[in-house]
Amino acid sequence: MDLKLHALKYGDTPHYDWDMKLLGEREGCLIAEGAPGRQLKHHTKKRTFTVPHASLEVYALEEGFTVSFDIADGQVISIYCNVSQPCVRDGEHVSFVDLDLDLLWNEAEGWHVVDEDEFEDNRQRLGYPDELTRYAQRSLRSLQERAQRGEFPFDGSLDEEIGRIQAGTAKLNF
Repeated sequence: MDLKLHALKYGDTPHYDWDMKLLGEREGCLIAEGAPGRQLKHHTKKRTFTVPHASLEVYALEEGFTVSFDIADGQVISIYCNVSQPCVRDGEHVSFVDLDLDLLWNEAEGWHVVDEDEFEDNRQRLGYPDELTRYAQRSLRSLQERAQRGEFPFDGSLDEEIGRIQAGTAKLNF
């Protein structure tokens, strides 16, 4: 089944949209595959981008995160985690409110937090309620702890799907 993903900013402002293929659901999360060459419509930047690599993505329905294992050249090249409000599924549509804070992993830098300045700017500009601010900070800490402890989705249980996607990835030419 194809999914239509909708990332929103606080206040339900469209941020970006893209399509994924649903692989299954486990531990309160949707698991989906993104094909290389898929289109990402970025409403904030008023542009459509082509995503050159494949991905395995996890959308939490009960917790505050999404995770993208970005795959190219037969390997995971990065892991990009959004701190968000829980994802909401309505048929083929899945939406979430992106709360700006991101946890990233790549071989060069390991795990690191980005966009803390964007979070602070948007907290003030968009008027995040105090409870939402605390929720975002708790969700980031929880995500960091999951990664550190090797808990789902960082526990290796998705390695078979990642391996299947890796086997089908072409060499990227930049």
